[in-house]
Order: sequence, then C-alpha cells, then structure tokens
Amino acid sequence: MNRNEQLTNWLGDRQRKYADGVALFNALARQVQKEKYAAYFATSPANPHIFDPHFTQLVNCLTRISREIRESPSLYPAANEPVIETKEVDEKQRTEELTKRTTAIMAHEQQIEELTERIEDLEDSDNAGEIAELQEQIDKHRAELEQLRKEVDILNAPGVKIVTEASMPPSIRKAYTRIKEIVPLYASLHNDIANPGITDEVRKSLAEELCKLDDERRKLWKGIDDWSEGKGTLDLDAQRPVFSDNPVVRGIELIRHVKRLKENIVNSRKSAEKAQKDGRQTVYENAMKRIAAYEKDLTETEKEIAGEKISG
Repeated sequence: MNRNEQLTNWLGDRQRKYADGVALFNALARQVQKEKYAAYFATSPANPHIFDPHFTQLVNCLTRISREIRESPSLYPAANEPVIETKEVDEKQRTEELTKRTTAIMAHEQQIEELTERIEDLEDSDNAGEIAELQEQIDKHRAELEQLRKEVDILNAPGVKIVTEASMPPSIRKAYTRIKEIVPLYASLHNDIANPGITDEVRKSLAEELCKLDDERRKLWKGIDDWSEGKGTLDLDAQRPVFSDNPVVRGIELIRHVKRLKENIVNSRKSAEKAQKDGRQTVYENAMKRIAAYEKDLTETEKEIAGEKISG
C-alpha cells in the first residue's frame, strides 16, 4: 500500500481517526499547505469530534490533496511512497524510542553541518588530505542518518505514532512554542500593514519586521517538519524560499533574496578561482555547481521582480 491508497482508505472510512489524518497531511502536503494549516491542526483537542472545525478542515484539505494527486501527481511525490505496516506498540515505549532516534538524528545533522563548515574553511588552503578525511566522516554520519530515518518513519506511521507536543524533544518543543508566539504577532503586523492611514515609511518598517518573523517561522517549521517526518536535509544548499503573498512584504523579500544570491555568487567565484589556481579540481567543481544554482535562482527571482513591476 502506498500513501495515496492509504489516503483514499482514510477518506472512505466512517470511523477515521483525526490523528491518522494529520499524519497523512504531514506526509503528503506541500510546504505552502503545511504553513497554512499545520499549526491549526496542532491546536485541536486530543480526540476531536468529527464535526469539530479542526476535523472538518482536515477532511477538506485531504480531499483537495486527493483530487490534486489525481490531476497533477507530480505535485505530490510522496503519494507513491510505500507505507510500512507495523504492529501497535506501547505508547510510552514508542515515544521513548522516537525521542531517542530523533535526538540522534539531530546530533548527526549537527555534526554534518560542523564538518561541512570546516571543509568550506579549508577550500582555500592546501589541505586535500584533511578535506577527504572530513568528507569520509560526513559520509558515515549520512549512513547512520539514513537508517535512523527509516526507523523514525516506522514509528511515525499513521495508526502507530501520534506526534503530540508532549512527545517532542525539548529543542523541538521550544521551537513549536516559539511558533505559537509568532503567529499572533505575524497576524497583527499584517493588519497594521494593510492600514491605509499609515505612511509608506512606517509600512516599510513594519514589512521588514514581518519578514524577520517570517524567516524565523519558516526555519522553525522546517525543523519540526524534519523531525516529525524523520527526514533531515542532506542537500546542504538551501532551497528557493516561498515568498509572502502580501505585495509589500513580497517585494522586500525578493530584493533581500537577490542581495544574498549575489553575495553567494561573488564568494563562490573567489573560491573557484583559488581552487583552479591551486589545481584542486573537486573544490573547483563544487564551487561551480553552487554558482550555477545561485545564478539560476537569481535569474528566476529577477524575472519575478520585473514581472511584478510591470503588473503593478
């Protein structure tokens, strides 16, 4: 059975469980959908009635996802992932096992991040042997991560593990608490920005504050999503962010993104030139790959900015 089949079964089950539906939503939903609804679903009662607004909204969201999977399956690559069947285990034991593995995952990810930073610091020096040794350590951490994530997937499977705030490790619970603090601040700033009585200068200041909160919120949700789904980030290059729907905020976010990309391109070119001069082919190729990715993103972002200026 794959995720899509599991979703179809859940939607057709009159006795469906809210927790199973939330687990399906977390496994299948796109990032923009999670940002819109995940926090809301998490605020529901432990076992909401089928006519509770949280349950109703969840059914609506999963019905829409089911329809979009049929119409545009490429939007939901996780729909074809197999579901690992497993026996029910004691809730306390399951929580302990999940916490132990997710803590180990975060430790491995932290090690990978630190080792990668050390490699980047050495790219401009003649330390090929040390770089190779560090890369070997990274590969070992990634192998451990792969196994741990498979085990977490089993523990997080619908009907097996219900992720609650109480079951989160301290660092994840802290992130979730901070998100709940940000939500009302975020909503308040959106309302303030929409006020026609404020000046453009004040609106810009509010938008910049909103962007900072949005950056923090996205980073926190990504950490929680990675933990709850048992998936860490192996690709060390950041994905292109999803920008705000608010035109004022979106404009500022796009401009900031262009500035960061240009800085990244300049730094990577310096690294590539130095590596080529020193005959370090692997470092050179890695730097060129980063430059190509940054330039592609930059082109897309500048087109987006130009398009918004024309339409505006």
